Amino acid sequence: MSASSTPFSHTEPGRLGKLIPAAIALDHQALLQSLGEFVWDWHVAENEIHFVEQFQELLGYPAGEWGHHLDEWFSRIHPEDAKNTIPAIRACLEGRASGFSEDHRLLCRDGQWKWVRARGVVISKTPGGRALRVQGVMSDITLQRERKEQIIRSQAVLANLSRELPRVFFYQFQRYSGGHCTVPYASDAIDTVHGVSAAQVRENAAPMFALVHQDDIENLRDTMKESAMRLHVWHLDYRLRLKNGERHLFGEAYPTRQEDGSVIWHGFLVDVTDRKIREQQMRATERQLHNAMRFTSLGMFDMNVQTGHGQFAPEYAEILGLSQDYFNHTEKFWDFFWNESLHPDDIAGLKQAYQAHFKSHGEVAFKAEFRLRAKSGEWRWMLSVGNVVEWDDNGRALRMIGTHLDITERKKHELEVKHYEDLLRSGRDRYKKLASELEILFNHTPVGLMLVHNKQIMRANPKLAQVFGYKDAKEMIGLSVLNMHANEAAYQDFRKIVGDKLQPDTAIEVIHRLKRRDGSFFEARLIGRILPFDQSADTMVWMVEA
Repeated sequence: MSASSTPFSHTEPGRLGKLIPAAIALDHQALLQSLGEFVWDWHVAENEIHFVEQFQELLGYPAGEWGHHLDEWFSRIHPEDAKNTIPAIRACLEGRASGFSEDHRLLCRDGQWKWVRARGVVISKTPGGRALRVQGVMSDITLQRERKEQIIRSQAVLANLSRELPRVFFYQFQRYSGGHCTVPYASDAIDTVHGVSAAQVRENAAPMFALVHQDDIENLRDTMKESAMRLHVWHLDYRLRLKNGERHLFGEAYPTRQEDGSVIWHGFLVDVTDRKIREQQMRATERQLHNAMRFTSLGMFDMNVQTGHGQFAPEYAEILGLSQDYFNHTEKFWDFFWNESLHPDDIAGLKQAYQAHFKSHGEVAFKAEFRLRAKSGEWRWMLSVGNVVEWDDNGRALRMIGTHLDITERKKHELEVKHYEDLLRSGRDRYKKLASELEILFNHTPVGLMLVHNKQIMRANPKLAQVFGYKDAKEMIGLSVLNMHANEAAYQDFRKIVGDKLQPDTAIEVIHRLKRRDGSFFEARLIGRILPFDQSADTMVWMVEA
């Protein structure tokens, strides 16, 4: 499509008429395209639509490849987006709306999808109010959508942290070259979790160390020294001795070296006392399991493999609820065994164990665990071990002897051990995952991010430093958020706006004028969330977008 056929310069009689001079229209079109807006013109009755060539090229189509039928647009709309986009456009055509603005994906020539925003207005109508002609622009919003999705994912991480960390406090721990340690920041939950207040340890961390169990303190100091030297992630389980008893903590923190040679860790500590109790229960269960290894014997068996006739111990008959002479009815017994007594899920495994032993001519030992329904109705676990002792001339098994052992108690303890192991594993994985999410959140979120406590910035990401004109995020640590506002009054206005919207575990969004380091101002979009351990507005995570 050439520039001469654009909707602003087309002068065919009876169709476009004299809207505005062609030269001015071309100037307007060039301006719009420089702003990423691509003009289109739709003649509704003829289903004819004209797009500028640059828009077609944006989607990867050579100039002139598109025709002028409406399907050039509608057929390329993503099916999920068509559900909303087409009805909105139809409402405009039918006179129920004067225009529309719809975001949707369009299919590119290479098979990829590109997000666009289509805006249109009706410029001529029938006497009945239906659209005859619609003009508008298309905008490429792919980057905006990707950025928005990244922000949504980041908000999800914050929400996850708010829900999942009820007994966790975040902190900054600083160790100087001489060994002196401080805690510049600790959320209010430090009192609940670690037994000291944030004020007690802000200038000297000694009160924290004083509560550490004497058997754990040396390991705690050694691991922190190692982390400081190598700048490796620090993580450790250790115990506290508190007035109300012993408490177990798990900590993980990420170190960074400062210009003065000190090391600051950003991390969290979580109360894992419940987890440790489960570990103790698991060890007790393991001891019980060890005792349960003294199996209850159900006696020997001796059977003819070809006929199925055999001799079984009275204990075996007892547990199945059978009389001893029931084994003499060979066909009846095995029909009962395979179809009524044996657990359906264990049939295949038992058959495979028999076949492996037979086919290997005894090289593969016969050993099988399976469940039988006892006369009480409960399922009892059996361990059957045996060996073929006679074979015919063709290598077929003739006689097999062995023993049955009742291992039900052992199985119960095994399941308990597995249950505790699963609980412990899920707990460890949960905390590590959340710690990882927090680091990803601060390091890779495409908008500014800061952790604020009592007006002080305790954590910032590189994007935030870029937004406010600082060299790096480290320069912002410890600054008052008042530096971001024109003055104290402006900050108080912001606090009032925020305070009216604050709800626990809910993100709030505000638009506010903020100040950069160089004194210039900009309109910022802020999204904030109260951290779960502090239900006041004193500890929040904020996203800042210019």
